[in-house]
Amino acid sequence: MTHSTVSNRIDGSSQVRTSVQARDIQAIHFHPDRVWPIPRQLPAVTRVFTDRLEGLDFLDSALADPAPTTASVAVISGPDGIGKRTLAARWGHRAADRFPDGQLVARLRGAGRPAPLAEVTRSLLRALGLGETETLPWDTTELLALWRSVSATRRLLLVLEDTNTAEQVLPLVPASAQCAVVVTSAAPLPALAAHGARHHRLEPLAPEHALLLLGRIVGEQRVHAEPQAAAALASACGGMPLAIGLAAGAASLDPARPLGEHPALAAPAPSEAVTVATTVVYESLPEPAARLLRLLALVPAPDIDTLTVAAATATPIVQTAQLLQELTARHLLEHSGRVAGRGEVYRLRPAVAEQMRATAARTDSTAIRTMVVQRYLDVLIATAHATVQRLTPHHRVLPRQYRHLPSEPPRFASDHSALAWLEAIAPAVQPALDVARELGEHRALVTLVHDLWPLFHRLRRLDLSVVAHEQGLRSAMIWGDRMAIREMTTTLALALKGTGRLDEAGQRYAEARALANADKDRSGVAQCTMGIGSCLWAGGQYTEAKPHLSEAARIYDDLDDLRGTALADILLGSAATRLGGPDDGVALLSEAHASLALLTPPDPLNAARALAFLGEAHSLAGRHELAVATLTEAHQTFEDLGHGHWRAHTTELLGQDAERSGAKQAALAWYGASLDQYAALASLRDMDRLDARITQVNAQ
Repeated sequence: MTHSTVSNRIDGSSQVRTSVQARDIQAIHFHPDRVWPIPRQLPAVTRVFTDRLEGLDFLDSALADPAPTTASVAVISGPDGIGKRTLAARWGHRAADRFPDGQLVARLRGAGRPAPLAEVTRSLLRALGLGETETLPWDTTELLALWRSVSATRRLLLVLEDTNTAEQVLPLVPASAQCAVVVTSAAPLPALAAHGARHHRLEPLAPEHALLLLGRIVGEQRVHAEPQAAAALASACGGMPLAIGLAAGAASLDPARPLGEHPALAAPAPSEAVTVATTVVYESLPEPAARLLRLLALVPAPDIDTLTVAAATATPIVQTAQLLQELTARHLLEHSGRVAGRGEVYRLRPAVAEQMRATAARTDSTAIRTMVVQRYLDVLIATAHATVQRLTPHHRVLPRQYRHLPSEPPRFASDHSALAWLEAIAPAVQPALDVARELGEHRALVTLVHDLWPLFHRLRRLDLSVVAHEQGLRSAMIWGDRMAIREMTTTLALALKGTGRLDEAGQRYAEARALANADKDRSGVAQCTMGIGSCLWAGGQYTEAKPHLSEAARIYDDLDDLRGTALADILLGSAATRLGGPDDGVALLSEAHASLALLTPPDPLNAARALAFLGEAHSLAGRHELAVATLTEAHQTFEDLGHGHWRAHTTELLGQDAERSGAKQAALAWYGASLDQYAALASLRDMDRLDARITQVNAQ
């Protein structure tokens, strides 16, 4: 659908650009866009890069003549260690001038499984600066729509690494001839050929180039001194750049040992060169480094950071940092960079990871291998709980039992750092839940899901929330803890409600209420009763919602639960307003806002929700100046909290107030601003609604 444009448009993050007669608009300040650095995510290419002229020529040709309406796609295939990603990076750096808007890299496989499409899309959008101050959409369709919109107007190079299927690639191909896509894959992807992609199978280095690469690493003088041994070593590595790098690195650290005595010469066949070279380097490691390498391969995560590795392997943090640097220097790890909320992040090379897991199975007992995973789950839970304490202190805390509490309990100094950690760790959530289920760690699984509430609530990761809470509920039932079952049922209902599955959500709330009744937990009964009312309210069934909301408010009031009463009153006040009783709504909403303002710790999000609905009530009662002042205050709070959906909705409410007061141009300006804000969130249903409002006002 083509969305409307209006002449008096307020951009969601820029200064007002027109002087429309909007007596209300000047009350809100739209801040200039933050200058976001152009993403240059291609890794540096080592100075010893050798040959690959045929591959570079292929990429020049394959990406030189794009179709009119889509990006060119080139696929580089070959076994792990052949140099696919290095070739893509080399070409990307050489062609950087073609892509002034950025070079993006996304890995389509991590922790031994395909990366979810939604996670990959989010990472691409965040690289372009989206999601920094606004919450990205939770729905995969809306995420992809936003990605297509953003990439269509940019000149981007997109490198998709570790691809398994064409289906992982096709949704991400930009609809722009100014973009290009390079795909790396172990096997060819013939299904992409039907979409115009060109393929190149990367072969091992020729003997002379393999020898040249070896000499560039160990030193040409050493190769000249032992020409036959050097040639034999290069041949034993099968022309595989990774194997040559591993073998040459080991030789460089042992300069007194002749090349003719290098253990890699014992490789039974060149096809096993990477395995043999990895074994050679592993066996040359000091025991602390060898132990760390084996154990971190057991961590079920797409990447690792220093604190997580230290906790999972029971290694002091300072020593862990030193060992990770040593393993990176030996080409066993890749340094991914510094990530907000996590610090230095590393990735184990896939071939190395597989080999080290097998080595750990031979070397370390089942108890030790299990303990590594348990420690990893415990550090995830402890850190997630720290985000709860920082971001959602009113969230119920389940009884917890750490078997391996991290030596340095995680803390967050700001909301931003806590949210950054949640964003960064999101791709690791599903692998962690899967391994917890496989090991029978049901209590840990439930606790982790429960403590990830800020990820689901503040960052609106509703798709992941539904799946995680379904797993959490199954594990809670196996665990047999009634409180855990109730909490998982209640929070699953919240997740379902957030995705618009209102009937299912209401059913889950009813199940949780029955459990709370059986436990004689009146607070739980009130929570679930309000949940049922909120589902009816969200479906526009205000009359049907009121009895449930009133009952919840009565129970909360009996329990002297100020916050619970206020939350019920917010929905009751909104329902009264929309049923034609704005003055009744004002009374309820004013009281709710006053109550929430008294809470310790504060609840600014719900206090701002009360203000937004209060502004709507004032508007429907004809008190437009008071409505504008109230909505403006709410809008500022949502902006400060970084809550994009409520910010856009409050802007829409300001447009409705302007329309009711007869200020047509102001209404169009507010609706235009709200449409821009919803578009930034790729919230298609909201965009359609704003289109209809703009069309209606223009027709007046």
